[in-house]
Amino acid sequence: MAENERWDTYERWHDLLDALCIERGHFDNLTLAGQLCAANGNRTRGAFETAVKNLRNWRQGVHIPQRKNFALLGKLLEVQDDAELRQAWNRLYSQKSIEPERGETTLAAADASSGKPAWPFIAGGGALVAMILAGIVFAGWSATAQNADPVGSYEGIVAEYVRNVSARVGDSMIIHGARGNECGEAPSWDSARILLPSLQTGTLTDGGVGTRQSRQCGGRVAARAILFTATAPGTEQISLYGDDIVIRVTE
Repeated sequence: MAENERWDTYERWHDLLDALCIERGHFDNLTLAGQLCAANGNRTRGAFETAVKNLRNWRQGVHIPQRKNFALLGKLLEVQDDAELRQAWNRLYSQKSIEPERGETTLAAADASSGKPAWPFIAGGGALVAMILAGIVFAGWSATAQNADPVGSYEGIVAEYVRNVSARVGDSMIIHGARGNECGEAPSWDSARILLPSLQTGTLTDGGVGTRQSRQCGGRVAARAILFTATAPGTEQISLYGDDIVIRVTE
């Protein structure tokens, strides 16, 4: 940015985001949307289209991202490398009082049954995912910004049951959620993984704490998201927490 410009002169978070995107070379939202999908572990076409739409809305101030995407954007845009930028980034986000539109779709849930590649022009997606997940909470994250959650809890992770899973080798998506006893807190990963089956087409790993719809509990409850990563082509049927799931993986 120009020497006479200072990040702390911005008064609205979305203006800061837009200026930062331009400064980083993201004049459109396509490349950044692809990187955001990779960081969220969902490479489907639906997730990509959702990311493009969300980025457009975030940059225009229509609504703000949920906290998980806020942290990922900070990592992707290298906010942690500039102390002044990091302070303004966290401060303006924590001061934002409007809630995001309820129609905003989380990337983890977007088109979870689609196995189509969203953005073949993004290279090294797997390495990017590992890098982002390893450093999801960037250096210098202030306690004030972390505790102030203007968009609700659970960071927007949707852990719904997916009956039919279609994916390509390398795709990752959330396919279920383990809820806690008596509709309470989500179980730990150590508890949730005990009941996981072994797969021939992929692996099941911790997708974080989110929410899922529960008829027994009468609404949305906390749940431990189960992330499926396709590793080998094939078709198999599994039972996960008492629900049948058919998984189809192609090259």
